This record gives sequence, C-alpha cells and structure tokens, in this order.
Amino acid sequence: MMYTSLPKRVGNAVRLAEVVQILVKHGFADLVQRLGLHESIPAKALRKMRLIDDAPSAPETIGARLRAALTELGPTFVKYGQILSTRPDLIGADLCAELSKLQDRVEALPFATMRPIVEEELGATTAKCFAEFDETPVASASLSQVYRARTKSGRQVAVKVQRPGVRAKILSDVSLLFGIAEWVAEHVKEFAWMDPVGMIEEFERSILRELDFTIEARVIQRFRTIYGNDNRVFIPYVEMSLSGPRVLTMDWVDGVRVDAIDKFAERNCDPRKVAIIGCHASFSQVFEHQIFHADPHPGNILVTRNNQIAFLDYGMVGHLERTDVHAMADLMRSVFDQDASRCATALLAFTTSGEVEDHVAFVHEIAAYIAFEAQSVVGRADVGRALERATQILRRHKLQLAPRFSMLLKAMATIESTARILDPEIDVTPIMRPYVEKIVLGRFSPQQLAHEGQETMASLLRIGRQLPGELHDLVRQARKGKFKVQLDHEGLDHLAHVTDRASNRIAFSVIAGSLIVGSSLLLATNLGARSLGYTGFVIAGALGVMLLVSILRSRNY
Repeated sequence: MMYTSLPKRVGNAVRLAEVVQILVKHGFADLVQRLGLHESIPAKALRKMRLIDDAPSAPETIGARLRAALTELGPTFVKYGQILSTRPDLIGADLCAELSKLQDRVEALPFATMRPIVEEELGATTAKCFAEFDETPVASASLSQVYRARTKSGRQVAVKVQRPGVRAKILSDVSLLFGIAEWVAEHVKEFAWMDPVGMIEEFERSILRELDFTIEARVIQRFRTIYGNDNRVFIPYVEMSLSGPRVLTMDWVDGVRVDAIDKFAERNCDPRKVAIIGCHASFSQVFEHQIFHADPHPGNILVTRNNQIAFLDYGMVGHLERTDVHAMADLMRSVFDQDASRCATALLAFTTSGEVEDHVAFVHEIAAYIAFEAQSVVGRADVGRALERATQILRRHKLQLAPRFSMLLKAMATIESTARILDPEIDVTPIMRPYVEKIVLGRFSPQQLAHEGQETMASLLRIGRQLPGELHDLVRQARKGKFKVQLDHEGLDHLAHVTDRASNRIAFSVIAGSLIVGSSLLLATNLGARSLGYTGFVIAGALGVMLLVSILRSRNY
C-alpha cells in the first residue's frame, strides 16, 4: 500500500511519525502495516533512523498495550479511547473493559499559566470576581483543572478552567485521525463496515462539545430542572455570571466517592439505599427524560449526606429521541419475556443501517441466545451481561450500533456495576421493569394513539401537498432534456485500474518485441548498423526486466 499522501492530507507529518513510533513501541507493528502506515514518508524516515525496528517490550495483553499507547499519545487519543470503551459492538467487550481504565489525569499546570484564561473569560481578575480563590488545583485532567473558591456572596464553588492551547492541539490530532480514517475506509476493506470516518466525525462532535463549557452549563441546568423537587439527587447550581466557554463555576459538592463505603456511617448513609437511589436516578433519566449521564462510574458519583447522591462531570451526556426510548423498552421487555423475534427487531433498531446481510442466521442466533442464555442471565439479575451478549451478536454480524445507543448501553452496564459495589446482592431488574412497562403501556394509551394518528395524518397531508409539485419538476426537467439518472457500479474503479495496468503491460511487451525484431533485422542485413542493433537489444532487455518486476510485485499484494 502506498501511504505517501497522508502527511499532505493531514498537514502534520511530524505528529504522524510520533504516532507510528509509539504504536510500534507498544507492540502494534502488525497494525501499522495493515493500515499502510509503514509506507508513509515519516515511517520510512523513522525506519532509516532505526527508531521503529526494535522489538518492543510489550505488556501481556492487547488491551493493556493499547491503553499504554493511547496514554502516551496524549489527551486526544485518551479521549478517543474512552469513547471506544463504549463500543463493544466494534472492538469487543474485553478491549472495552481495558480501555475503561484509561485515566484522564495529568500533572497540574501552575496557576500563573491558568490565570490568563480565567481573566480573559470573566473580564476581570480573580480578586475582583471571587472573595477567595485557592490557586492549588483539587483536580487536574488533560482538558482542564478544577479549583476551589468562594464567591462574593459567600457561596462555596468549584471553578473548572480549560488548559491553554488544548483546543488547537486536539483539532490538529483530530485532523490526523480524519486522514488515517479516510485512508482506512478506502484501502482496508476488512475495517470498512466500521465506518472509520463516521467514528471520527462522532468523536469530533463529542470532543468539541466537551471543550465548550457553556454547553455543559446548559446541561447542568437541565438536570437541575429534572431533579428540582427530588432531594435524593443533588445537582450543582451554575454561576453563569462567572462562567464562559473556557471557565465553569458551580456549587462545590461536599461528598465522598460512592465506593468509599467506610465513610458512609459518618454521613448517615446506607450503601444499599444509595445503590437503589442511583439506579432509579439513572433509569428515570433514560426512560422519562431522554437525557442521561453517560459515564456514571464511581469517580463521577459522590455521596453527600442522608443517602443523597451527586453526579459529577456533565461533559459526557447522551440524548435520546422518544423513538429511541421505545426501542430500548422493546429490547428490555423482549429479554424479560424471552421473545426472540421481538428482540431481533429491537436490536436492529439500535444499528446504523437497520439491516443485516443474513437475516435468518441473525434471528436464529438471537433465538438460541434467548433459549439457552437469557433466562439464566435475567435470573441472576445481570442486565449488563445481557446487553454485552447482545452487542457480541451484533459484532459477529458486522452491525454497528448508533453512537447514542452505544453510550446508553455502556451507561446502563456501568450503573449496574457501580450499584453492585454498594450491594453485591442487588437485583436491578425489578427496579428497571416499571420504567420499561410504563413506556410499553404508554404507547397504547388513547392519548398516545391519538397523537400518533395526528402525526401520521399530518405527514400524509404534507406528502400530498408536495407530490404534485415534485412530479411537475420531473416532467419539466424531462422536457428540457435535463433529466438525469445516476448509476453507481461497485468495483468499476478496480476494473478500470486492472484494465489500465494490463494495457500498459501489453504496450511494454509490443515495444520490447518490436525492438527485438528490429534489432535482429539490423544485425542480419549487415548494413553497418550493428551498434544500433545491440542498443535495441539492451533497451528491449531492460523493458523486459521492468515488466517482469512489475508482474512479480503485483503478485505479492
């Protein structure tokens, strides 16, 4: 594979060289070759300097090696690894579990470096904006650092400040990822079903949302609306006057990690009650409000007092349409009821295409799963395991989950595992079932049926109004000779390439043959042009060797 154009396409050959070197260092030389990165100009330069030929001292598993490589590559790749950890349909459950361990913690920058960001966003010095500001960060991640402060009104707040220059670095790395994804989509057919470019596009949207703190502020305000009358869940108040795209000021949460069970007694908290409250909070987000915290691991949930919980980090939040909630309810209901046909239909609704190449085999595998595994999985109240097995089936049939569904399934499995830390005997099935049944029954209520009927009639009327005009446009284009039909024939580009290569070889052969015949005649006639005849033989021989090398090289690919 030729990969010399990639540095020009991404405009970052130095960074590409660094990526290649780190991947090889962590034992991914085979992946580098499969992707064609070994043919890039940076890789060839590294090979000449003997920087990517040495055998790596690789950790014991692929997941551990990949996690180490992404960590060394920096914040963009760490974030991408965290996104990939929600995609068991693409990379498998084992690799997802390993990437879930990626830690987004880096050494803190001095406040002198962060101060200009705060003052630019707030339009004043920290002394004018806050009564107190502790310049020692309480947390430091690749995108931002968090400080504790007190407002002029006496409110204790957490101030999240974006690191300087991080946006430009991430955009540069995303450009590199786009270049690699485009190459993979065009040349590595075994990965084409994963839609590499679409994966990077989704990642770009996610990371750009996370870089804009005003979006996170609006999300927090929406969660405050949801839990406004529920004192079991604490949602911090955002000080909008002290916030901006790179600074976010919100209530300080006085709590301990949800897995710090030894500290529950002093806060009058019961682990089992906290587990149940956390499950109810997460399931109500999904089935009642269509917005959910996408990463509810123990580090993102605090326990305050009296069994109250608080979610942290609203940068990774998923959103669902009502039809998505119906599909999720159908899936869970089919697993509860052991209905294979409905389970297959519900799973297809989760995919980007909604279709499968071998539908009979797909339904048969779902039926076998329902018959032999689902009952024991549900009997053990292991919803996470049920969802994991469903995504394994999708992966075997090369079906890709829609990104919002991959985040949802990951969130539901995570909240269940977090709840089991607090109560190993917890059964989330009876907690989830009422939400599922409410959605299913609500779809057949008179109000919902009437609403759907109105929407259907409105759609039909809209189509009826548009159809005459569209038919008129088609007829008018046909009369003017502008009516065009576009046909896409798969594989014609490859055929054209093969035909062009064959014709070139034939031309070489004809020229070489002509030179041989002409040179032979010159030597046979003895006209004094023997040197010209010998020259013809040499040229013909060179053309023959070039043709032979071309044929042998093509057989190696």
